Amino acid sequence: MKQAFYFGWMGILIVGFSLCSCKKSGDGSRKRNQSSALVAEGYVIAPGHFENKLTVTANLLPFETVDIKTPVAGTVLAIHFKEGQTINKGQSLIQIDDRVWKAQIKGLKAQLVAGKEELNRKEALLKAEGASQEEVDIARSEVQQLEAKIEELSVYTELASVPAPFTGQIGLRNFSIGAYLTQGQTITQIAQTDRMKVDFNLPGRYMNQLSVGKELKVTSNNDTLTASVYALNPLIDEQTRTIQARALLENRHNWLPGDFAEALLILDVHDSSIAIPTQLVTPELGAETVFVCKGGKALKRTVTTGVRTDKLVLIQEGLFPGDTLLATGLMEVREGMPVTISKIASTAGL
Repeated sequence: MKQAFYFGWMGILIVGFSLCSCKKSGDGSRKRNQSSALVAEGYVIAPGHFENKLTVTANLLPFETVDIKTPVAGTVLAIHFKEGQTINKGQSLIQIDDRVWKAQIKGLKAQLVAGKEELNRKEALLKAEGASQEEVDIARSEVQQLEAKIEELSVYTELASVPAPFTGQIGLRNFSIGAYLTQGQTITQIAQTDRMKVDFNLPGRYMNQLSVGKELKVTSNNDTLTASVYALNPLIDEQTRTIQARALLENRHNWLPGDFAEALLILDVHDSSIAIPTQLVTPELGAETVFVCKGGKALKRTVTTGVRTDKLVLIQEGLFPGDTLLATGLMEVREGMPVTISKIASTAGL
């Protein structure tokens, strides 16, 4: 009986001791977990040069282009250009048959000489009262009509030799010598491509950051040229809410009009500014935050951001040069958590 009582008390003591041991062991494990530091990479803030860039699709256009049409109807006597060649301003492209007009001018000039002699005779007779004022007026009118007709035919003969309106590259033709061209029929096309227009659209909110004279980089077929804005549309498109701009470039790479291009604009520049990788900023309700490592602990800090690019965001308030931000472990970190910085990350590696 005493022996049974003894073993009963011993069992209770053993169970109690085991429970206490488990509790102490659990408490110790929890304390170790709470005291373990988060190992993360850091990003040290240093002020630098920040550019707000914008890339948009652009259209390449010839500086000048026009369809050359026949100003007068007639038969083609000569063609003075080869398809695709570059010609100079004023160079004759084709010659329309103007022989009839020249013959008419020759006859009219002979009539004009006789008409002027008759006018002089009538004016002399008027002074001697041998002719009336009406006869003099009729003679003068005939002279003026002859002069006007000669001038009209002279214009036709000038138009018969169709000149190039500017220096440029000639396109194709669809006629031959001997063909009859009607007035207004297309002869060919000419385009000035040594200089080119660059057309592009920007969101209306950038209107104040774009001005005449602003330079941009234009890329096409892996080549890049510099262009300069020379004109802005004064109205914003109501459908797209964009503004159209036009720049001019010297076509040193023989780009072709209509080819695909991209325009890179630097809208504004910030010197000695703080810009950090965008993924280090955590959006929260009504705020944006980052985690700073200070004194071996993670501290949450609210920041005010500005312009963003695809990689960086400009920090206006909340950070200072020399601050170390957490670059990794942002999903696990909590306010006040111990942190160990394993290495300093570069912008390129983020």
